[in-house]
Amino acid sequence: MTGFVLLRVRAHRLLLTAALLAVLLTTCVLAGLTAFSGSMGDAALRHTLTHRSAEQAALHVSADVDREERAEADSAVRRAARDTFDGLPVTVRKLESSGPYALPREVRAPAARRGQPDLTHLASLDRSRVRLVAGRMPDAGAGDAGGPVQVALPRTAAEALELEPGSRLTLTDRLSETPLRVEITGLYEASDLDDPYWRLDPLGGRGARKVVFTTYGPLLADPAVVGSGRVSGGPVSWLASADFRTVTTDRTEALRRASADGPGKLSDSAVFGDGATVRTSLPTVLDQIERALLVSRSTIMIVAVQLVLLAAYALLLVARLLSSERAGETELLRARGGSRGRIAGLAAVEALLLAVPAAVVAPLLAGPLTRLLADRSTLGRIGLRLDGGVDGTVWLVAGAVALACALAVVAPALAAGAGERRGARAAALPTPVRGGADIGLLLIAGVADWQLD
Repeated sequence: MTGFVLLRVRAHRLLLTAALLAVLLTTCVLAGLTAFSGSMGDAALRHTLTHRSAEQAALHVSADVDREERAEADSAVRRAARDTFDGLPVTVRKLESSGPYALPREVRAPAARRGQPDLTHLASLDRSRVRLVAGRMPDAGAGDAGGPVQVALPRTAAEALELEPGSRLTLTDRLSETPLRVEITGLYEASDLDDPYWRLDPLGGRGARKVVFTTYGPLLADPAVVGSGRVSGGPVSWLASADFRTVTTDRTEALRRASADGPGKLSDSAVFGDGATVRTSLPTVLDQIERALLVSRSTIMIVAVQLVLLAAYALLLVARLLSSERAGETELLRARGGSRGRIAGLAAVEALLLAVPAAVVAPLLAGPLTRLLADRSTLGRIGLRLDGGVDGTVWLVAGAVALACALAVVAPALAAGAGERRGARAAALPTPVRGGADIGLLLIAGVADWQLD
């Protein structure tokens, strides 16, 4: 049977080659669009959560915690962060601050000397997030009870207050009126104001903010000073950010449920006493991403449907021509006792010869096609990189499309009956083509090409 099939293929090699190319092209395009849609969804999800919506997707916790319970509170926040982000790797940043202090009258602005004083506060900033621009950083452990507390002042605050390294000030605790002597050892500025770390700072790393009165700072102090009890107690803030580089769209629902339930558990934790301020907009961000992906996938689906119509029309045309060429051969086989099942079996083997190469080659080409499509579109210009990975869905789509295309090519042979006449040659072309549908075919191709671009 195999030898006879090969002879049939050789006899009609031009038409079968055209059919093979049509099946291969159709399968490659649809497998590529499937891989592109999946890769684009995953890449867009990661890109949005990591860049544009990173601030909303983070977990921010702020609470007034006794010094003796801060280690327990830190552990509770880290556990809640892992639960909120559904077990993804999490980076937790912490900032301990003092209570508010009033600046001395001699360094206040003229308006502040008559009304409310300018304020500042101390904080144990992460020194890797700042850049020293003058002087030096406070010494570790400096600021014992016998001397002033060594601090570094933001450069913008130093320019506004006309202070420099070596200046000494006496601050006043706004709650207890207790004085605190500080010595400015250096000036600093934020290394990167876009760093998520500065969301922990009420001033955003800019060194000054004016609402009703002006607040300067924070004064960078050694962590041992902030936690020693020499300065007034203030809030502790945590910022938890997940590593979304491995997240995929099929994990979105579980991540949404976890981000909705996790923060509520933390607010009710006993370690935070009167409660903590916990906020994250991750569920809202995920909803927005899903809506955007639905729109983009619908657009891709429209293009895919148009390509399917175009491919189906071309394949049916080739199938009709092939059936017309084989009409006499089929009648001869029937006359020699060939059963309907025998003829269908020969057609099925030919279908496999068309489907198997396409089903194997298309998924292998889907990755390069996806990357090429991304590089030629606006995705590359906005920094979105697709991995072009091929999963089981792409292989399944490729196999189904290849088989469907192959069956479309051999369908006339499967439907061939004993009553077919040689007049079939006169009807080789379908009626719609003879009626001018070829112009519609060109229009469909043009619209598909325009939308795909």
